[in-house]
Amino acid sequence: MKKHIMNRCGGFTLMETLLAVALVGVLVSIFLTVFVPARGMVQQALTKQEAERITGILRAEMGTIRPHERASANSKTSSDGKYLTPFDKGFYWLMKSKSPSSSIVIFSYRADTSKPVQADGTFPAIKASRAVPGQNSQLVTIACPMNDGLHKNDIKEAVGPVFVVKMSQLVNKNNGTFELSTAPGTIAEAGKPEDYYSSGGEKEPMYGGAVFYRADFYLMSPPNPARYRGRNWKRMGRPLFSANMSFHR
Repeated sequence: MKKHIMNRCGGFTLMETLLAVALVGVLVSIFLTVFVPARGMVQQALTKQEAERITGILRAEMGTIRPHERASANSKTSSDGKYLTPFDKGFYWLMKSKSPSSSIVIFSYRADTSKPVQADGTFPAIKASRAVPGQNSQLVTIACPMNDGLHKNDIKEAVGPVFVVKMSQLVNKNNGTFELSTAPGTIAEAGKPEDYYSSGGEKEPMYGGAVFYRADFYLMSPPNPARYRGRNWKRMGRPLFSANMSFHR
């Protein structure tokens, strides 16, 4: 009696296929459980870090007085309109938030290091097509009014996002709480810094000459100041993020 031995050809049985599918499913579940939340945490940390960087740039610039800066035409700080203190600058910068077209913008651009330094100590922007990093340009990040005479044209050459900042005062109430001003760019009971010293800040010795405000950061798209003439804050949509800040006398 002859025995026929059948050689097994290539392929998998149904049971083997089901086991393989089950194993892949388990591995995918482990991956989603472990790595996806970790990725979300990393993205959240990066977003928070970027927000802190942007607010840090605004805070540092509001504490720096540059030689070319002047208060608005209907206001005075010194006899020639220069800011006397960082408090004066912060006061008038907050007032620029009445409309997006005059508010503060924060952006990065490639500065042309082959050109003379401008009045504020920065280099002018260079076209991206002509920039050679490390040779004739350097990447700088600045905060300035959107209608700033030196940098309003540099916004079009921005590298990365451009942020538009709306500042709204947090008004100190008698019970120690703060209430958000309904009108961006206005400061309660004061039209100029010296008015705030006498009728605003000195009413609350605990806070002195401090102005507390909320800064809302919007994405400027497209990065073209001309597109924002006549636009109001309602047309800007929702801010990307917000931060409570202050400047002091």
